[in-house]
Amino acid sequence: MFGRLEPGWLLVADRGFYNWPDWRAAAATGAALLWRVKADLRLPVLDLLPDGSYLSLVARPALHDKARNKLIAAARAGEHLDLTQATRVRVIEYEIPDRDGDGDGELIALITTITDPALASAAELARAYCERWEEETGNDQLKTCLRGPGSVLRSKSPDGPPGDLRLPAHPLRHLGADLPGGDRSRHRPRPGQVPAHRPHHPPPGRRPGLSP
Repeated sequence: MFGRLEPGWLLVADRGFYNWPDWRAAAATGAALLWRVKADLRLPVLDLLPDGSYLSLVARPALHDKARNKLIAAARAGEHLDLTQATRVRVIEYEIPDRDGDGDGELIALITTITDPALASAAELARAYCERWEEETGNDQLKTCLRGPGSVLRSKSPDGPPGDLRLPAHPLRHLGADLPGGDRSRHRPRPGQVPAHRPHHPPPGRRPGLSP
């Protein structure tokens, strides 16, 4: 698929598809990326943005902590990064508190190559991700539940309208003004929990991430 991407496209991917080689290969095409990542992916806070998202970086997973911390410091200072080792991303995190099933209160973390909120706000990108799995669910219903007995639907581009897709509310996270002193935990801070220049240690039983 990456060979068919081009600038002006937005490639959305679900959780479980992110890895460093594929992210680099897809980003090299010039297409914009919006991928969900696992909540325990290390995403240090570089700068807070006015729409509730924040700048971070993803790095080659084989890096030792010393080399990784050096890259984080360089990124915070605005220095050029070796793209074979790390790259800047923007992070959008939110929860859906009234979601049905076992996803209630689950942290949803998206990373994107669109680092300027003026090009796409956090709310717009959250809706774009929501539309991806809404469409996937609809296609799954067509293929498995609505087909007649003994028939198989194999259409890759159905002609019918997508229907009335109602997007659930996305209460985007409000990030506090304090930044963590270093990338010493896989958890991101909650507002007011992290004093300036001190490591973050969440209390036992507290879900990682920030409150809506």
